[in-house]
Amino acid sequence: MIKIDFSNITVYTDIAKTKAVVKDLKEEVANDLYTHGQGIAFHALALKIYNSTGEVELDDKEYQLLMNYANQMCTPMIIDAFTNFANDDNDKE
Repeated sequence: MIKIDFSNITVYTDIAKTKAVVKDLKEEVANDLYTHGQGIAFHALALKIYNSTGEVELDDKEYQLLMNYANQMCTPMIIDAFTNFANDDNDKE
């Protein structure tokens, strides 16, 4: 399980990763999944994110869907932010 608070995501604003900002991506990600995702799994994930209050627990399948979406639709800074959640989760184990 990976926990993500989509309303409080730290993203780097430079490639050297020395500057960062905190962004609220909850509605943006939920809307993108809803309008661009294919199938009921994307629909369920979009609603899960949209209706969240704080951290959302994503199982491996949901996280893979998120990363599939990110790799197709997001900027590299967002892809890195989402990838960091998996790396942070692995560090805790």
